[in-house]
Amino acid sequence: MTRQRMLVVQIDEVAIEDGQIVPPRLGDVIEFPLRFVEHPATVADTVTIRAILEAGARDPIFQYTGHDLPRRWEWNGLLRGDGWTASWRNFRPRTGQVELTGRFYGVMGYDTPSRVRGRVTRVQLVTERYRRPPENHGWDIVPGHRTFRDVETAPRFFDNDMFMRDDLFEVDREVGVVVDLDLDDVPPVPARPSIVPGDVSASRETLWVIDSQLPIVVSIDPDHVAHEHVLPGPIGHSRHLWATPTGCWVGGNDGLYRCVIGEEPRKVFPHSVHQGAVIGEHFLACPSGTRWSLHIQDHEPIAVDVPDGYVSSIAVVGESFVILAEQRHSDAESSYRLIRVNLSGDVIVGPELPPMQGSPRPFLAGSPLRVFRGSVAVVVLPDLTYGEVEKLGGDVRRGGQVGDFVWIIGHPPDGTSRTRWWPLPGPVDYDRTRQFWLFTLLDGGTLEPVKSTPIFATTPAVTIDGKGTVWVRGAGVQSIPAQSMKWPDDLDVAALLDESRRQ
Repeated sequence: MTRQRMLVVQIDEVAIEDGQIVPPRLGDVIEFPLRFVEHPATVADTVTIRAILEAGARDPIFQYTGHDLPRRWEWNGLLRGDGWTASWRNFRPRTGQVELTGRFYGVMGYDTPSRVRGRVTRVQLVTERYRRPPENHGWDIVPGHRTFRDVETAPRFFDNDMFMRDDLFEVDREVGVVVDLDLDDVPPVPARPSIVPGDVSASRETLWVIDSQLPIVVSIDPDHVAHEHVLPGPIGHSRHLWATPTGCWVGGNDGLYRCVIGEEPRKVFPHSVHQGAVIGEHFLACPSGTRWSLHIQDHEPIAVDVPDGYVSSIAVVGESFVILAEQRHSDAESSYRLIRVNLSGDVIVGPELPPMQGSPRPFLAGSPLRVFRGSVAVVVLPDLTYGEVEKLGGDVRRGGQVGDFVWIIGHPPDGTSRTRWWPLPGPVDYDRTRQFWLFTLLDGGTLEPVKSTPIFATTPAVTIDGKGTVWVRGAGVQSIPAQSMKWPDDLDVAALLDESRRQ
């Protein structure tokens, strides 16, 4: 008799809250990115596995290892086991047949090509005890207090409001779930649709959508007729879109492409491009480093020299791009400055900005332009310094600029937290049978909420077309309805593409 293949996996709260992994429920078949993390055998709940370790394609990373500790080189690879693959990292290079001790983790998938698929046979809620030393504001896990409780389904959100209270110094907090997976009791994997949307961008009345892994771009006209554009690029790369009035720029690890309706897509720039923005037909490509480039169709790119740093956010103000750039000094310390680039490629670099408190990454949006972080927005002055500080009605997790609006993502309120019902106007009746994130449009000038919509993504691609329809890439491609707190309207891009292929 063939033995039953089982796997026990810990899924931390961030992967569930971020929407990367559906909250596991007894009896459901789920699939998610998997990582194996090595731990000493003395650590509780570890397992010892034998697997084939394939060398990773990425170069090792000179990794930070902690405060006041030296950096070390970290290697990566892919573990292949019986019915699963898992990503692996370690400070010692290895390959081939290996025996490792540690835990399996369900993780975010942005850098994890491995997957596991199985039927959930058990769900246990994991609780850890945290203690805050009186002399600081940090919280440390107290060893020996890890507990488990069987539940039928994992929560969609995990409460962390206790960390905001000044009167607490020790708390028990739910931090994730441990699931038992039956790798055999699963149906066949369904066929992949003709397109799985990875990014979306609009200009005038044309909506552009790109596949999450395939070099396929689809433009959709006002009559919902799809046109397919196949890039001369490799399979397996994620790419981003920036629509213009006459076409679309496409960037990824394999370079920059230009798509124009009625023409064959072509590669126009060999270097990696993941960050950028458009003004009319002009595209500013902002890879990490000191050399950006300004692109116009049928013209040679203009080199744009800037200080070294990472692009945190990009906004468009009139005929200029404004970039919030981060310079990292250590694993715990970084600073920000603003950079303005005009359509000729001229650069103005602002001074180092005062630090802003808050854990989410800051972003640019609004009119006047502001830097948002946590629960505050700071006006950007013409000399690229900070002006007035404005307090928001609650914390903002992520956001950005879309047309004349500021879009933000946050938890749906229930009136019991310190932020009450914000950004909703007050007690609102809505469908609570499905747990979701709240997508809200704020007025770019007043920062007052305009409307909110439940979605199932924390990092949606957001765009707006010439008619004022806001589109998101959440659970597929969806449009934000006019009425607040209504589910977004789905656009079946795969069906439109299939129909165009039959013509």
